Amino acid sequence: MSENEAKTEKPKEKKPIQILRDRRGGVPKERMENHRERTKIRKRITEVLEDGPKIVPEIAKITGLPNHEVMWYVMGMKKYGEVAEGEERDEYYEYVLLKEENK
Repeated sequence: MSENEAKTEKPKEKKPIQILRDRRGGVPKERMENHRERTKIRKRITEVLEDGPKIVPEIAKITGLPNHEVMWYVMGMKKYGEVAEGEERDEYYEYVLLKEENK
């Protein structure tokens, strides 16, 4: 490529999402920290369920999270196909980790 061709090349156009991020000054640190924390909690719940099916109070006891918070995460994981309801035990459903075939 000659010098003239290099000078006449157009700069790469930014994608709309990058333009918005630039205008707003990037992703707020607080939002990034929140996302990291939620990811850690989902990972902890996943690790607990790798040992076998558990009910919400068992998951809460192992992770140290309140029952209602564990239930919120488990319902989200269920919605996106990461866990499934198993058998009923002690008036709770057991939750089972679903394995991804592409791992």
